[in-house]
Amino acid sequence: MKLFLYALIALFSLQASAQDYYTIADVQNNIALGPLAGNRDIAFGVKNILEEVIQDKGLDLGPNSSHQIQVSLLYFDVKKTNMQFAVVSKNSDVTEIIAQAQLIVNGKGKKKVTAKGTAKSISTATLIIDKGGKFSQANVSTALKKVCVELIDKLKL
Repeated sequence: MKLFLYALIALFSLQASAQDYYTIADVQNNIALGPLAGNRDIAFGVKNILEEVIQDKGLDLGPNSSHQIQVSLLYFDVKKTNMQFAVVSKNSDVTEIIAQAQLIVNGKGKKKVTAKGTAKSISTATLIIDKGGKFSQANVSTALKKVCVELIDKLKL
């Protein structure tokens, strides 16, 4: 009887600790205009960031899981603001990325969320030499990380 009771307790404890696995199914770059339009490298980078965020949340990744996350990058822009007084200037760049994620469980869409990530850099100078039109890779990375964290938080995994 004692052995049966121990086996029963072991069986229930194993089932209670079962956890869902997640897979990043697909990252689509739907950005229509700008330097990142159609860029496959950014989609690959977002997939890596999402996997890192999921693992940071204490969740497990699995290659063929029933829980998949599909992400679409919708918008990318750098908003520049320049203020100059004589030889002193202040430049502000705000990088903005908007993405949409959908949680798919057993092939059916369960939840769809949209998130926006921004990164801001401010620089001051006494002499301006502007190359114009370029964006900071550090700001793009920061904005992508923020949007990925917000997407996972909104999906409430």
